[in-house]
Amino acid sequence: MSILIIDSPSTPPGEAPSLARLAYNRLGFGPRPEDLANLSAFDFGSYVEAQLAPESIDDSTCDAYIASLDRTDPQGIPVPPPEASLAELENYRRASEAAGGWPNGNLQRHLWTVTYARALLSKRQLFEMMVDFWTNHLQTNFQSRLKYWEDYHVIRRHALGNFRDLIGASAKSPSMLYFLSNTYSDGANPNENYARELMELHTMGSYSRVPGPGFLTQPNYTEEDVHTAAQILSGWTTVGSPDDAYRFNTGRAWPAHHWQEKRMWLGNDNYYYFPYGGEEQGEQLLDILAEHPSTAYFISFKLCRRFISDFPDAFCPDAIEAGAQAFLSTHGDIRSTLRAILLHPKFAASWGQKIKRPFEFLISTMRALGLREMINFLPNDWHDALGARFFESQIELLGQKLFEFSAPTGLPDVRFAWWNTNQVFGRWTLANALISRYFGDQTEVDSAPANPALDQLIAAPATATQVIDRLLDRFIGRGIDPQDRSALIDYLGAGNPQATVTSASPRLRPVIGVIAASPYAQWR
Repeated sequence: MSILIIDSPSTPPGEAPSLARLAYNRLGFGPRPEDLANLSAFDFGSYVEAQLAPESIDDSTCDAYIASLDRTDPQGIPVPPPEASLAELENYRRASEAAGGWPNGNLQRHLWTVTYARALLSKRQLFEMMVDFWTNHLQTNFQSRLKYWEDYHVIRRHALGNFRDLIGASAKSPSMLYFLSNTYSDGANPNENYARELMELHTMGSYSRVPGPGFLTQPNYTEEDVHTAAQILSGWTTVGSPDDAYRFNTGRAWPAHHWQEKRMWLGNDNYYYFPYGGEEQGEQLLDILAEHPSTAYFISFKLCRRFISDFPDAFCPDAIEAGAQAFLSTHGDIRSTLRAILLHPKFAASWGQKIKRPFEFLISTMRALGLREMINFLPNDWHDALGARFFESQIELLGQKLFEFSAPTGLPDVRFAWWNTNQVFGRWTLANALISRYFGDQTEVDSAPANPALDQLIAAPATATQVIDRLLDRFIGRGIDPQDRSALIDYLGAGNPQATVTSASPRLRPVIGVIAASPYAQWR
């Protein structure tokens, strides 16, 4: 059957989905069974507004699950919870190392578990998508426990807040200061890494995106601007802090150049003036960058690329404009910017513009299966053929092992980076492994173990036709090509579309894997 062909089509096969399905897959990690039960009452505008107010959504079930997770590391020491302070993380590091442990690896694995669990179980789906967005936009990797702290205290705290607050928190994040080498940037030898990426990747972008003659041709900064920004930001460090917290170094060697007047052009004919001062010069620079028109257009462009199209300049320039104007008029309010983009007509017309990255594929498959339990990556379970280490290796093969990307650009957000033959085969392996882990492995060709949860998934007993249609609704949610549907029914029923199917049917698990990993199921 053609649905089995390992393929990576450039356009989505089958019919277009409803706006409700599009919303669940773009604004979150795909629908859960309970979401599908209420599709007839779905109102897109109301859904967007509700998701933009996550504090009003009861997420106690997800919170309780995360609180219940076993945080015991292989040395028997509890890993601190995600909201832990830097001092608590430092105490854990010392205790773990004294016991011969690997504290950074343990913290990373617990953060994987928590991140996956929130994506799987949280009702605040847009918030979790924005956490993922800002994690990549303000990219750092898991060099140390500092990334663990940053996830909660910087990214999650400001994901739907004010952009100036977000980049201000990021600028003082110990993880960012280490990742982009600002920790040891002093007056005599200012390091330009963070200063450059702050302008190029975090705020304005390299070239102006403001509509007009300079669009994508007018540089937003000069090399002199980069050097000046590095001088302004030197002394923003963790040196001298017992738990690696941010501090402004006032030692003689560090701040001497801060007391000089400075100016930066930042793509303008008139310069920005920085008077005498120390730490406040850096705060002034962040103020200027947050309010810069190019920042508004750059952030809107990236949000449109995340939620609407790989190529927003061509597909939805009006949506970029709407987002940028909302950003400017609200002085960087992220919710207002998102609202303008998501409610723009181009969102509803954007089917076929985005595919799922591996993280999104894994979680959307688990949500479609109705799973309520996440794999705990903390235990050392290499002995388990379907344990955490197996899934860790499979995710790594797909190229999206969380918090390990080394480039400051963050992960690619376009189809060609994630959709090829190797990805299709890897996703098929991952989908079938999930089915085996949660619904029992199929050990014989002509028999399979009964499983009540799997019977519930397909509403067994049911005919082969009914089961295929239910699975297509769960995993794809739109019409597929008739010949593919017929082939699936023919396979499951062994030539009889009215054949009775239960969880013990030997062809059921393979057919779920085929549907979950098919080209139909890879589009957002």
